[in-house]
Amino acid sequence: MGMIWEGRAVSAAELARLRTSPEYLWQLRESGGEPPAVVDLDKAWHALHWLLAGDDAPTDDVLADAIMGGVGVGEDTGYGPARVLEADRVAEVAAALAPIDVPWLRARYDPQRLSEAEIYPDIWDEDDVFEEYLAFHFTLLKALYAHAAERRCAVVQAIT
Repeated sequence: MGMIWEGRAVSAAELARLRTSPEYLWQLRESGGEPPAVVDLDKAWHALHWLLAGDDAPTDDVLADAIMGGVGVGEDTGYGPARVLEADRVAEVAAALAPIDVPWLRARYDPQRLSEAEIYPDIWDEDDVFEEYLAFHFTLLKALYAHAAERRCAVVQAIT
């Protein structure tokens, strides 16, 4: 199955409930949802993080927070606890993502460097992986942050 990234816009009320009852995360996840409020990046998350932040790990850069930001909440969801990115930081991430488009991301895409950096999963030499996989998932990620920022929502991120 592998490591899958999910991001979810949550209201202030949902965030307050999550803070007092971390197990509420499981109810949120089971409630489903559709893009742009809920986004599943599948296994594209690590490459997208690397393309946006220029690193394979969390950094202090606002673009790094799009996938690896926030403060841990609750139990381990498979690869650490879910993380909450506050509404103010969500607005900053959305603003930083706004001018970035698929051609900008494509210009940073280098299959050999991704493989050398051991970016998960190692599929970067496959045909059309950027166009059919990364570009599609980047569009979902950008829509999630625009949606959440417009509604003053926080974003809960989890890798499962």
